[in-house]
Amino acid sequence: MHITITGRNLEVTSALRDYAQEKIGKLEEFFNNIQKIEVVLEAKSIDNVDRRQVAEIRAWLAGKKMIQATEAGRDMYAALDMAVDEANRQIERHKKKHVNEQRRKAEKLKIEAREAHPAEASAGPVMVKLNRFSNKPRNFDEAREELKVMGQDFIAFRNTETKEINVVRKNKSDFELLRPVNELLPEEAIDRLKTSGENLIIFNNKSTSAPSVIFRRKSGNFGLIEPEI
Repeated sequence: MHITITGRNLEVTSALRDYAQEKIGKLEEFFNNIQKIEVVLEAKSIDNVDRRQVAEIRAWLAGKKMIQATEAGRDMYAALDMAVDEANRQIERHKKKHVNEQRRKAEKLKIEAREAHPAEASAGPVMVKLNRFSNKPRNFDEAREELKVMGQDFIAFRNTETKEINVVRKNKSDFELLRPVNELLPEEAIDRLKTSGENLIIFNNKSTSAPSVIFRRKSGNFGLIEPEI
């Protein structure tokens, strides 16, 4: 998160800058998809002494969302405290909206999957193509946060840092990043899953030359994810 602090009609002392950095830095504890924050501290020449010191915070969040909070006080420290509180309230509202949207998308995918395959064959495991690919490129931390919101075991995504297709997966105590290593056919990937005891495998698909994921479904069948390249 990039933070810039500037002053208008006042000198931003080291003490004031350190205080602002500490207060602003805590906003990331509530929402870690903040891209940058601009802070403007201004001393105004007005009669009302209780509103002469003004703190303005502009924060750019993931998804091209910008929030703005402006508060005034008798001293700059008080104005900054109030502006941070207001920015936090706006970020919390954005976070709740984001979480609800992701949950609705996840529920929609589950319903579509059930409707498309109401009674999968019982003669033996089959492979079903599903869409569980994050359509927005993101880094590992962002994919991990999306996975927490979606409530799934894993998610496939394009990594903005490496430009490759990766999978972030929950394990017992943390999250791990998986990348394609082997070149296989989907049928070969299924055979490996059957013998390995793993719940998924990411591989370079021989038939499409694209990274793909095969995973075990609760029904006993296998799901195939082929991201659009």
